[in-house]
Amino acid sequence: MTTFIASTITEAAKTDDNRFEMTFVDADGKRHTVSIPSAIAADLVPLLEQVAAAQAQTMAELTRLPKACEVGHAVRDRKVLLRFDNEPPYAIELEAAAALGRALQEETELVSNTSRPLLH
Repeated sequence: MTTFIASTITEAAKTDDNRFEMTFVDADGKRHTVSIPSAIAADLVPLLEQVAAAQAQTMAELTRLPKACEVGHAVRDRKVLLRFDNEPPYAIELEAAAALGRALQEETELVSNTSRPLLH
């Protein structure tokens, strides 16, 4: 038996015959649907909550979520300034700032076109 390495869950639904189905997709776009009895799905809830809490803890340690973001420009230099919260700003060269702007726009469009992940 081989392990299907899912990278995304695309669908989750309760069926008419008292089952719960989840469809996962791997990095290559291959889909795999799992169908389990609703009773087993209910048994999974505490486990999934525990996994989600541990993941949130890890993400909180690795990912910073600023409360504020400001963009400006240097007075005596041709640089763009990027500041998060009340920290000192980052001074970014013009070409790098333009590339960052494009990358931010592309990622924003990508994320806005994906469905929200199921947490539990």
